[in-house]
Amino acid sequence: MAKYTMEMVLEYPKVFEENLDMGNPDGPRVAQAIAEKGGQFIVNGYFTEESQIDLLLSEGLDPSPMNSQRIADGSDFGIGKFMKLKRDKNNIKVFQDKSGRDVEVDYGGTPKVVDLTKGEGNKRMWSFEEDGALGNGTVAKVQFETYSNGAGVRLMNIGVVNHVKYESSSVMSEDDKLFMVD
Repeated sequence: MAKYTMEMVLEYPKVFEENLDMGNPDGPRVAQAIAEKGGQFIVNGYFTEESQIDLLLSEGLDPSPMNSQRIADGSDFGIGKFMKLKRDKNNIKVFQDKSGRDVEVDYGGTPKVVDLTKGEGNKRMWSFEEDGALGNGTVAKVQFETYSNGAGVRLMNIGVVNHVKYESSSVMSEDDKLFMVD
């Protein structure tokens, strides 16, 4: 297992209890698996330098686990290449220690999101309620780890350096506005 912290540009940041990806118990197989785990925290982390990708690959990141491209081309964020970073809401594994006792390890849970917008000397926990969701283009220090010989990548923590306000992409029709209550 190796741990990394990289400055990245975020897209589709669903990293809070209030906006995690819940999947769909009636949807396709992948959506059902997400729903069974109680949801997942997920973000597309765009690299800001080619050297970040080079480092990960040189240290054993599997570039195509299960024949799926780990590093993909995307929008114009960062250098245009991103990696999907996920963390299951519920992911408890049971192992046996050297004396044969069962030990539970929780690989899931909400990632820690820290506000670094005023510098590391003034950091504080991010409040979804007070500070809002993270929008596309938010710049953050993203901590993640690789496991299973580089085949797996798990989101750990996010330090927001430059916040872009979340804006809903859905356009409300006039009929929908009739049913809005302030």
